[in-house]
Amino acid sequence: MKRPNIIPSQQLNVALPLPLYMQLSAHLYSELEGRVPHGAYSRFLIELLRARFSEGALDLAPWLGSPAGAFVVSGPAETLMALKEKLS
Repeated sequence: MKRPNIIPSQQLNVALPLPLYMQLSAHLYSELEGRVPHGAYSRFLIELLRARFSEGALDLAPWLGSPAGAFVVSGPAETLMALKEKLS
């Protein structure tokens, strides 16, 4: 018998543009299984979401003289702080 997850999950239905879906499927495809493995889409999205919510962003406009939002880098807060110190 399967035990329930410690952290409950919620079903999500997402519509992607076909070219992006095909690219994602090709990226996740397993030659060994001959298909995208069960749970691969969820694991991929969870990894991206965790990275997105744990990282920050730094707009380089003040240093490049560019419009706000034109050049933005993202990464861990410590990395962005070090970059900002080097640029200042």
